[in-house]
Amino acid sequence: MARTPDHTPLPPATGDTGAMPALSPTPLLAITLLLTLAVGLADALHLALGYWGGGRTFDAETSGVWTALALDAANGLVYRPVLAEDGYGGTRYMPVFFLLHGLAIRLIGDATLAGVLLMQASVILMVAAIARLIVQQGVAPIWAIAVALLTYITTLYQQYLSDVNCDYLAAAFSLWGLSLFLGRTDGRARRAAQAFGLVLMIAAFYTKFSTVYVPAALFLSYVVHGRWRAALAFAVAALALLIAVGAAFHVLSDGRMIEALAATATGGTDLAFALGFARRFAEELILYHPAVGVCFLLALGKWALDGPRRWRAPLHLTFVLVTLVTLVVFTSRGISGNHLIPLHAVSLVLLGSALTGSRGQRRALAAGIAVLGLIVVATWLPGVPSVRATLAARANPSIAEIRAAIDRHVPPDGLLYAHHPMYPIVAGRRPFVLDVYNLDLFLRRDHPVGRDFRTRLAEAQFDALIVPHPDRIARILGADSDAARRYRVADTLGRYTILVRAAPRDQSPGARAE
Repeated sequence: MARTPDHTPLPPATGDTGAMPALSPTPLLAITLLLTLAVGLADALHLALGYWGGGRTFDAETSGVWTALALDAANGLVYRPVLAEDGYGGTRYMPVFFLLHGLAIRLIGDATLAGVLLMQASVILMVAAIARLIVQQGVAPIWAIAVALLTYITTLYQQYLSDVNCDYLAAAFSLWGLSLFLGRTDGRARRAAQAFGLVLMIAAFYTKFSTVYVPAALFLSYVVHGRWRAALAFAVAALALLIAVGAAFHVLSDGRMIEALAATATGGTDLAFALGFARRFAEELILYHPAVGVCFLLALGKWALDGPRRWRAPLHLTFVLVTLVTLVVFTSRGISGNHLIPLHAVSLVLLGSALTGSRGQRRALAAGIAVLGLIVVATWLPGVPSVRATLAARANPSIAEIRAAIDRHVPPDGLLYAHHPMYPIVAGRRPFVLDVYNLDLFLRRDHPVGRDFRTRLAEAQFDALIVPHPDRIARILGADSDAARRYRVADTLGRYTILVRAAPRDQSPGARAE
C-alpha cells in the first residue's frame, strides 16, 4: 500500500510553532457563549420532542431516499438498478452513509430509529472533531467544546432533527482526518495517525463526493512549504486508496454504483442556472440559515486578520477550499442548505481560534455569538420563519396514519407510487421510485425510466399514487390526455393527495393480463 508522507510534521494550523498554552475566553465572552448555548440547546430539544413525540417518520423526501437505499443494502442490494420491473433507481448519493444505515437497520430493525441514531451520532462525531481542532489552536478543552456545540444553534441543524442526511458524517470524517494530520505525535505514532487520517478522508469522499477540501488543503500546504516529495507521496497514497475503495464498491454493487451515479451526475444543471451560484449561496447564508452566515463572516474576518503568514497553514487553506467547493456545489440543481454543513464546521474551528487572539477579536466573537442567540429567540416571534413553523405547515402525518391510509387504498399485492419514499417504507413496502427528483429529471430527458413511468401511468398500472398535487399526473401526461383522467382523488395524507384508479384494475385500459 502507498505510504502516507511522514517525513516531518505539517506546520501548525495557526502558523505558529511550538507548544501553545491553553487559553480561556474573557468573562464577557464566556457568559455570552454559555447563555447562547443554553437558549439554543433548549430550543433544539423542544423542537425534537415536539416532532418525534408525535410518532412520525422523517419529514423530507430526501430522507426517504437515504432510507430506501439503506433498506436495500440491509437486504443485500447495494444500489438498485436504474430501471427494473420492480422499480426505479438512480441517485447521486455515495454509499458509506446508507451502508452504515443499512447495518443499523439490521441491528435495530426499525428504519426510522436507526436513521435518527446514525444522524445524531454523525453530529456528535463532527462536534468532537471541531472541538479537537480548536484545542489544537491552543484553546482550553472546555471552551473548545463550548464553541463546537454552536453546531446545534442553527436552523441548519434543526432541519436535521426531523431528517437524515450524510453531510454531518462526511464533515466528521474530513475534520478528524485533518486533526490527525495536525497532531504533534512523532515517529511510528505519527505515521499511524496519518494513515488513519487518510483512510477517514477517503471514507468522507465515499460519504459525500464534495469532501475534497481537506486532502486538497493538505496537499497545497505541502506544496507552498516546498515539501514536494511529501506532497507527491500524499497524492499517490490518496489516489491509490481512492481507486482501491472505489473498485471495492464497484464490485460490491455489481457495477450498479457507476450506473446510478452516471445517470444522475449533472442533476439537470445548465449554464444559465449554474451562473446563479453566488446568489443562491448568499440567499442560503442570509435568508435561510443566518446563524451559519454569522459564523462564516466571523471566520472570514479571523482568516483576514491572521494575514498572509498564516494563510499557508492547513486550517486556513481548508477554510478557503471549503468555501470554494461550496460555491461550486451551488452551480448544480437540487442543492440546498445541507451543503453548508462543512463550511459551517470549518468556520467554527477558525472562529474558535479567535479565543487565542487579541482582545478585539474576542470582543467581536462575543458580539457574533450574541447575535446567534438573538436569532434563536427571534424564531419564536410571530411571522419570523423557523423550522418549527415549517414543520407545522408541512404537517407530516404519524406513522400510524400513513400505514392506515396505505392499507385502506392499496391492496397487499398492489402497486404504489409515493412521492415520499418513507411512506411505503413505514407501511412495510418497498418504494417503487427511489428518488422523485431524479424521476423528474428522467421525465424531462425522455430517459427510458421516464418513458416507462409514463407508460405505467397511461395504462393505470398503479393501484394508488401519493402525490403533492392532484394534477401531477396531468402535468406528466398532458392535461388533454385521457390517461390523466384514469385516476381520481380518494383521500389526503398530510400535505399529499392520494389518487386511486377511476376504474378497477381489470377494467382499466391497458391493464396487463394476469
